[in-house]
Amino acid sequence: MENVLVVKTASLGDIVSVNGLITGREAEVMELIAREGFFLARPVAEESPEYRQIIPYVAVVRGDEVFATRRLKKGGEARLHGLMSLGVGGHINEVDEAHGDWLLNCLRREIEEEIDIADFGKLTLRGLINDSGNDVGSVHLGFFFTLTTTGEVFVRETEKLEGGFRPISSLPEDVSRMETWSQIITPEIGNLWKAGTI
Repeated sequence: MENVLVVKTASLGDIVSVNGLITGREAEVMELIAREGFFLARPVAEESPEYRQIIPYVAVVRGDEVFATRRLKKGGEARLHGLMSLGVGGHINEVDEAHGDWLLNCLRREIEEEIDIADFGKLTLRGLINDSGNDVGSVHLGFFFTLTTTGEVFVRETEKLEGGFRPISSLPEDVSRMETWSQIITPEIGNLWKAGTI
């Protein structure tokens, strides 16, 4: 049985009243999780909106491109099959917490499981992702990162995912085919790219 890190939704207060990308409150939520977070059986957590599963979610950017994947039918989350994702990430397990920095440990583990990345560049925390408007979003809270690279990136879990780089300029045309978290971060990726800060 997989156990995943959660925090009570009620403890997050007004953070979960906002749908979208929330900036400036990352440290506050990290402190809350450090105080009140605990591990819960994943099947229970997936069906219980009174808890939020904590998910690090990273977009890999190479110049004017972002790495995009599409979830295949053998992927773990049936509610997201067929949808495009701009993020790599997953649940925080007890093994991640056991080695210090639970958020970065999970992020590194998920990256290594899902993609093969030749050049691991700058990793930057950009904000929190909340989407209470659907069954998946109502039980998760994301920490959104960008990771720069100059090299090639390949999908490792080819039975679960397919992927490749897409021009950032084309993302608005793809929004209707994306999972909601990717829809949420698309404008931020575009703004960062236009500003030359990514």
